[in-house]
Amino acid sequence: MFNNFLRTNKIAMWLLTVIRVYLGYQWIEAGYHKITGGFDAAGFLTGAIANSTGDHPAVQGWWATFLEHFALPNVGLFNVLVPYGEFLVGLGLILGTFTTFAALMGLV
Repeated sequence: MFNNFLRTNKIAMWLLTVIRVYLGYQWIEAGYHKITGGFDAAGFLTGAIANSTGDHPAVQGWWATFLEHFALPNVGLFNVLVPYGEFLVGLGLILGTFTTFAALMGLV
C-alpha cells in the first residue's frame, strides 16, 4: 500500500527523485575523489582493529577478526573495490537503473 502510494503520488515521486539524485551525486563525488586522489584503506583498517579492544570497544570482535585476517592482508583489493564501488552506486542512483540494488550495495 505504501509502496503504491510512493509510485502513484506525483509529489512523493518527485521528492524521492530529488533525494535519489542528490545522494547519487554524493556517492559519485566521494568515489571520484578517492579514484583521482589516491585511496589507502590500510590506516582506517588498522585504526578499526585497534578500537576493538578495551572496556568499550567501538568495533565488534568478530568484525575486527575479519578486518585483521582478511581485509588488511588484501588491502590492495579493498583500495580498488571501495572507490569504484562508491562511484558505481552513485551512478546507479542517479540513472535510476537498479535503484534498489544500488541502494543495497551502498548499505554493504
